[in-house]
Amino acid sequence: MKCLTLLSGLFISASILAAPLKVACIGDSITYGTGLKNRDAESYPSQLQQLLGAEYEVRNFGNPGRGIYLHSWRGRERRGYRYMAEHQAALAWQPDIVICNLGINDNGEFLKRERVRPGAFAEDYLLLLADYQALPTKPKLYIWGKLAPLAPGQNFYRSPEPFLMQPELAKVAATAHAQLIDMQEPLRPYLTTAFPDKIHPSAEGAKIIAETVYKALTTSPEKPVALPEDIAETAEVWLCAGQSNMFWKLGWCAQANQEAAETANYDIRLWDFMTRKWHKITPQNAKEWSAMGVSFAIRRAKASGKPIALLYVAAGGAPTEAFLSEEVMAAINRDGKPLYPNLLKIVTNRKQIHENEDFPCKWCAREYPKRKNNKTEAHWWALNKLYRDGIAKIRHLPLTGILWYQGESNATVNVAPDKPLADDYMLETLLAVIDTLRPSKETPFLMVGLPVMNRPWEPYRTAQQKACQQTGAIYLDTFSAGLGEKNNVHPTNKIPFVEMAAEAAAKVLD
Repeated sequence: MKCLTLLSGLFISASILAAPLKVACIGDSITYGTGLKNRDAESYPSQLQQLLGAEYEVRNFGNPGRGIYLHSWRGRERRGYRYMAEHQAALAWQPDIVICNLGINDNGEFLKRERVRPGAFAEDYLLLLADYQALPTKPKLYIWGKLAPLAPGQNFYRSPEPFLMQPELAKVAATAHAQLIDMQEPLRPYLTTAFPDKIHPSAEGAKIIAETVYKALTTSPEKPVALPEDIAETAEVWLCAGQSNMFWKLGWCAQANQEAAETANYDIRLWDFMTRKWHKITPQNAKEWSAMGVSFAIRRAKASGKPIALLYVAAGGAPTEAFLSEEVMAAINRDGKPLYPNLLKIVTNRKQIHENEDFPCKWCAREYPKRKNNKTEAHWWALNKLYRDGIAKIRHLPLTGILWYQGESNATVNVAPDKPLADDYMLETLLAVIDTLRPSKETPFLMVGLPVMNRPWEPYRTAQQKACQQTGAIYLDTFSAGLGEKNNVHPTNKIPFVEMAAEAAAKVLD
């Protein structure tokens, strides 16, 4: 029992006297520390203890080979962690914080079991967490929402299952009021160096895990993006996404002064994915933002009489794959076959775009290492990066529609004059981005077709038209309208493009 002491009139602070917060690390062999030479010192819970210090007590309740499913077997043993002695020991300890790493050992069963009983993974996970929620300590729950990656050569390295688990893990977190921890991205760069047996991290890998958990425990979670309160009930909400022609600033375009001045007549707000802040568009700042977005907003505000909220996610040169969610890239149909086989190869490759031999956009792959520190360009090109840091932050908001202007980086193998990408690949990326960005088939999706230019873009335009026909998206045929410039990938006059988009939106909405 700690005693209260008084020395020279100074009281020892209550935080020093308080009992340490109990942190229970529950999970499988990665939590346990399988393969480490000195598990007691090198496992991630042990290294987490060193980071957290004396105000916390961290205990390792890992059990190798365990998973979520309650009716799964490992030989003659049940696989479910809920049946394990470690689970009972963790409950008896009555922790204040629980960090759960489970799911990797459910590979090989996830697809089979989810077909028979959809939602079984989430249901069994919630039963496990309910045991901790029932404790008198009411512990704070953290779960690995993106599991530690599997390294090349591991049996399930090419499996879609870890990616298909992600939306189920997100459902679990939302239902259980748990905080998600992304363990995939911090470990991805170390696939070939930190996983000596292709699945279990080395001491270096365990250190990265401990640092990632430490950050989650000691950093306040980011607040969800919300529409500005004064227009939340009345505004049209448009996602404006794409690469350089969507990024292109109004100040770089023809009629910039006239368009900027026009913003004074309307209530236009813009959420910027880089700063993650809302900005009110005014004649003074309009030239600093997307010409396509701002000019489109002016026309929608004039047509609808409503405030316009733009959700702006664009980066110069960005490939479509940067906007895609992993679960869409790994999606399968009812027969268990991949919806997007080429994208499945890329996402299960798990490598960076310049090292991913399945990634066909060779210009992006070649330029990425040179420009990756450019915060307006290649920094955002990494696979799924614009989805994670942009789209995922705002996809819960109610969308009126989507304005998409992208394709230059996905139309050819390299820069012109080079051959186009394979037709099936181009179509896959277009179908997948519609699938990723559009919340429902009723949401208008305006796809700006690639315009006039002396590059071999015709196959990509054909793919754009096919994708729109198959999904009900709206194809804006800029090429047939003669828009664009023969020798300029960035047409300086964006007004004709915007007016085509605004007319299409009016036909659907007004």
